[in-house]
Amino acid sequence: MIHPIKLQKTKGINMFKTLPKTAIALGLSLMLMGCASSIPLLERFKPKPEQPLEVKVPENVGTLAMSQVQNEVWWLPLGDPVLTAVIEQALKNSTDVRLANERLNEAGAVLGIAKSQQWPSIFGQFTTGRNRPSQAGNVPVFGGQSVYENQKFGIGASWELDLWGRIGALEDAARASFMQQGYNVRGVRLSVSATAASLYTRARVLGLQVKVLEQTLESRDAAYKLAKQRYDVGLSNELQLRQTEAELLAVRALLPDTREQLERTKNALAVVVGGNPPELPDLKVENVQLTKLFFLPEDSPSELLLRRPDLAAAEQQLLAGEANLEAARKAFFPTIGLSAFGGRESADLSDLFSGPARVWSFQAQITQPIFQAGRLFDERDAAVARRNQAVLQYEASIRTAFQEVYDAIVAQREARERLQARQDQVKTLTEVVRLAQLRVDNGVASQLELLDAQRNLLDAQLNWALAWQAQQAASLAMIRSLGGGFNVEQVALKE
Repeated sequence: MIHPIKLQKTKGINMFKTLPKTAIALGLSLMLMGCASSIPLLERFKPKPEQPLEVKVPENVGTLAMSQVQNEVWWLPLGDPVLTAVIEQALKNSTDVRLANERLNEAGAVLGIAKSQQWPSIFGQFTTGRNRPSQAGNVPVFGGQSVYENQKFGIGASWELDLWGRIGALEDAARASFMQQGYNVRGVRLSVSATAASLYTRARVLGLQVKVLEQTLESRDAAYKLAKQRYDVGLSNELQLRQTEAELLAVRALLPDTREQLERTKNALAVVVGGNPPELPDLKVENVQLTKLFFLPEDSPSELLLRRPDLAAAEQQLLAGEANLEAARKAFFPTIGLSAFGGRESADLSDLFSGPARVWSFQAQITQPIFQAGRLFDERDAAVARRNQAVLQYEASIRTAFQEVYDAIVAQREARERLQARQDQVKTLTEVVRLAQLRVDNGVASQLELLDAQRNLLDAQLNWALAWQAQQAASLAMIRSLGGGFNVEQVALKE
């Protein structure tokens, strides 16, 4: 019968009380030395806005506050089903998202390893062996026997008592690292979704530019043929013909570059979504719509700190650095370990489970580092430096976040006004082209006047497409600066 040994923490504490006072004094002196470092600790950064948040909202602009976007799917309020399909496909197939998930799984496993250090390690053991001692040695050989056999079977256990909290500090560091990876997953998902949305918008804009250029090319080709006929019959001069031809060639030269950009953008979008994206809806100048949502931050910076995954990850990195520093300091403290074994031992396998074969052992050990050539001091200083780096990275991340919010507010407001101006310009130049065509048909103006009006309209239409893209990019920048629809309560903890 095997009798396992039950370990109790109180036994280790009682044995520690019986240690010589000199050992305790030595341990306390090294403990005090381990708390001091030649590298000064930086104070934790207290986030404050860099400047007052004053936003001038344009008239007739619907606002959507941060508190109204409390889910990860920030794209749903935009009301674009194709965009939703593109982003969902990208999140499903993105290697970056899957890689971040695997890193989170690894961090969860590391946390489990750290938590297991708080518990005793129990193991089963069976050993068998043969031994021949020297007959000329100091140990006598009894009965003329020169070869001995030994079989041992039992259950053992070992346990390091965490009286000083070193193992607990390592567990806290692992938990903070796990939380950091969880926030990193959120950040990667936000980055992938924003990238997919940006490529989706750019592809639609380039598609519109290609169609505008193709339509313009058709009209310029027709105008050139008409100018050629008029020149052949002597109704116009060569200057008018060559200027019409030059306008045709200018549009013909722009079209291949725009088509190439469109195909490259579609290829990039296919890579992001991991396959063929859905059919993109056409963007039309006459169906222009200004941004429906205007995001405004509330309660900055407290709301911002909770919403942005990069700031939350930086904070967890700081907590992990502080926990690792605490563990490095506790390494100067004595290490107390308990070990036990119970089972059977016999020279013959047949006698292994007999009554006299029962064995057990119990040991307590305290280890106090005395001389390690400065290794513990260097490890402590390295932990201090890493903790200070985390403080500075946290501060830099917060300052960058505030700047991105302010920049996004300004960009969104100005992009809206710019798009409105471009839209009015397109409408006006469309009317100018119509009037110029009437003047040419009635013989009041020359073909050059019409060409000039058409050239201005083409430039305005292309610039309108870019303005629409800039408006969408500004809204997207606001979403990213606010952390998307990130909600801190959605992060699961592994216990």
